Amino acid sequence: MNRMWVIFCGLILGLAPLFADAGWVEERELGPYLIRSEFALRDVQGLVDDLTDLQTDLEKTLNLTCEPGEIQIHLFRSRWGYVDYLSKRVPEGTKRQALFVQGTDAGRVYAYRHQGIETDVRHETTHALLHTALPYVPLWLDEGIAEYFEVSPGLREKRHPHRRELQLAIRFGWKPSLERLEAKRDLLDMDGKDYRDAWGIVHFLLHGPPAAREALGVYFEEIHSGKAPTPLSQSLRRRIPNLEQRIIEHLK
Repeated sequence: MNRMWVIFCGLILGLAPLFADAGWVEERELGPYLIRSEFALRDVQGLVDDLTDLQTDLEKTLNLTCEPGEIQIHLFRSRWGYVDYLSKRVPEGTKRQALFVQGTDAGRVYAYRHQGIETDVRHETTHALLHTALPYVPLWLDEGIAEYFEVSPGLREKRHPHRRELQLAIRFGWKPSLERLEAKRDLLDMDGKDYRDAWGIVHFLLHGPPAAREALGVYFEEIHSGKAPTPLSQSLRRRIPNLEQRIIEHLK
């Protein structure tokens, strides 16, 4: 999702004292989250409800254990307020609709009120949770998982907009290329189709043949061990003959 951004920044040490000058209308603690909002949270009650279960959903789906300290979620009434706030703290993020910043003391999610705010916040909060479960997540997989969880639970498996997009692309000859995604190192290198494709492969890993989920589990175990993991493309090809065609058949 190229409108999103993830920043891993160990230099953000002085953000907490600056919170006092924001015009928060509501502040609520919800599990690991501290939500600060410039508008009443009842206006986004569906989002609040989804956040309550997001950690459990992620852990159950990926067979991981998240260990969040505090995740701060900042919701702004307007883009103007969002840009003004970030310009003093994360100026490189002002062109984005939402972003996740990993500070040394807490993970922080920023978004402003617009039609897609709920999707944006679920996406960025997924990043925040995922990075408490794993010490490292490759860019394509990080974004693919965030794309998967950015929609409400009832839409994730069968009704995500990316599914229809990929079904249409398949009609015009689309083929997946995991190696191409694995080569991505910078968010600026990813466009909308890359996010879509990353979602498609993550969907295959989670809902495709058992061998695909097995490969993902081994990959996570290798990451936890601290050693450089075998590229997922290699382990998938060892387990699943004709990998590209199997992904296409699954997404159809």
